[in-house]
Amino acid sequence: MKIKKTKEGYAVESSSKKGTFYNVDPKKPWCDCAAFKFRELRRKGVCKHIQAVREHIEKTQQKTLQKTEKKLGSITEYISEKGQVDSIELIDKFGEETVDRMIKNGELIEHNGKITILK
Repeated sequence: MKIKKTKEGYAVESSSKKGTFYNVDPKKPWCDCAAFKFRELRRKGVCKHIQAVREHIEKTQQKTLQKTEKKLGSITEYISEKGQVDSIELIDKFGEETVDRMIKNGELIEHNGKITILK
């Protein structure tokens, strides 16, 4: 199934009618396919389109988390190798948002423009 992000939610291609897309909001949940409107809505269930979007979101979140964890590991390895790193150098290499988050979480310490790992 093809899944596209839209302003309102997601568009999911029909498995039986190629080129036909159904509008899905996985939070409500809502889908404009016949199966949802005439069966699942009454049973408080979800159709295959809503389930597909939920699985898509979960996979996307897992990939993002894995990338973030890999990046965080790279930062700590980088600092471990050097002992102390200039904050501007670290921000240029790994991004300000990531470095700030690690400082706020107490994983890194910044002092006089130098960053070290909290031990």
